[in-house]
Amino acid sequence: MSAVDCVPLFPAEQVPAILNILLDHTRTLRKLSETEREDDLSDRLVKRLRLDPRIRNSPFSPLREFRVYDGPIDEAGHSGRIDICFMCMGGDQTYFAIEAKNLHVTYASGWKSKVAEYVTSDQGMMCFIMSKYSAAQRVGAMLGYVFDGAIDQARIGIARAIEANKLALKVEGNNNGLVRSDIVKRAERVDESHHRLGRRPFTLYHLLMPV
Repeated sequence: MSAVDCVPLFPAEQVPAILNILLDHTRTLRKLSETEREDDLSDRLVKRLRLDPRIRNSPFSPLREFRVYDGPIDEAGHSGRIDICFMCMGGDQTYFAIEAKNLHVTYASGWKSKVAEYVTSDQGMMCFIMSKYSAAQRVGAMLGYVFDGAIDQARIGIARAIEANKLALKVEGNNNGLVRSDIVKRAERVDESHHRLGRRPFTLYHLLMPV
């Protein structure tokens, strides 16, 4: 058994509560400019989360840009910074990580879907697939800030990109790349994708929100 195998799993029963709280607060989050940085949106989202009484009474806490130290213990430096991380008891390797990305942004040079950055860049889904984040965990999430509000179009683009890159994304078995999740019961849709990272099954939840 490896050291990673000994890391406690983030409690699965807490994930629906986290997603519900996130969805409640992303409903109030609106871009301050047509090209606002995703870091600034995430800063403002975490400020909302910190004031929520449900968070104050829960066994987890939201952290912003949490540094991951999963490398060799005698090697300086960290492997990355998780955009939004929910930490609970069990050591700092036991967490629920969320990577946030802007989608459908209109720059001076024109409109960009940014789906590739979400799906295949080393700062998107691949952070989880390559075990840069959540190296010992089995769940994580992607949060897409959809600037033009076209949620369905963004979802279609992401689903196609996942399907086209199933091997690189280590999509499990014959599963469809992106499927609707039933983890929360509410109007806002949550999707999920299933991956096999060595011996470890991994589920990514996908939240797409208009800003």
